[in-house]
Amino acid sequence: MKYIIAGIRVVLILLNTAYQVSCLAVAGWIKGKTQERSFKHRRKWAQNSCRILGIKVDERIGSIGISPALVISNHRTLLDPVIQAAFVDAFIIAKAEVGNLPIISQGAKMTGIIFVKREKMRSRLAARDKTKEILENGDNVLVYAEGTTGTNRTSNKFKVGTFSIAAELNLPVIPIAIDYPLRKDYWFETSMTKQIFGQIGSWNTHVKVRVGDPIYGSDAKQLMADVQSTIDTNLLAMQQGWSKVFDELPSSNSDKS
Repeated sequence: MKYIIAGIRVVLILLNTAYQVSCLAVAGWIKGKTQERSFKHRRKWAQNSCRILGIKVDERIGSIGISPALVISNHRTLLDPVIQAAFVDAFIIAKAEVGNLPIISQGAKMTGIIFVKREKMRSRLAARDKTKEILENGDNVLVYAEGTTGTNRTSNKFKVGTFSIAAELNLPVIPIAIDYPLRKDYWFETSMTKQIFGQIGSWNTHVKVRVGDPIYGSDAKQLMADVQSTIDTNLLAMQQGWSKVFDELPSSNSDKS
């Protein structure tokens, strides 16, 4: 049954994506393309996608009230950016694999997604240069600083690269904590297909999100430590009252990339 539900949802997501991409293309042709308009259509796409996927936001505290800013989030699942794009207007650093998905890749490119091959140094450096350019131009950038999904109670080891940009430019870093109460929503399967269908094939996905206050710092490592501490504190707070989901999960390797 879950494969039928997941299959129907995949088709609906593709239709939703094709519709928003078409609307954005037409609006751009008539009125001219702007990043504000791109974010607007992406928000609509993300909100519709959350409804299609049965995502229930049990708690959302805080908002992104400042720009430009570096937005840092922990990472649990491929659904994280879908949920966050519904309320965060920012260029998103994403794995290159997303760029291989039909239709979705086109929408991603049109609305501000930066694809990175994390195993390629040249790609990571290019993404870092692009991140700095975007921030200097006055837009936000959302980064998953762990570089991969994690299954520990708190976040995996952060990577310092993008924090050095915020420190250099004296820009705020906004921490976002996102977490799920059920085992199916944590990405630890070796097969992406099995993981996706296992997650979106259930009726609902429950999630909590907390946005912290802006954090400033001139020392990149200290800035990173402060941001990760805030995210971890919020993760632990959101997990109060949950079942022992982390006892059922394989532990993440905090140094994996």
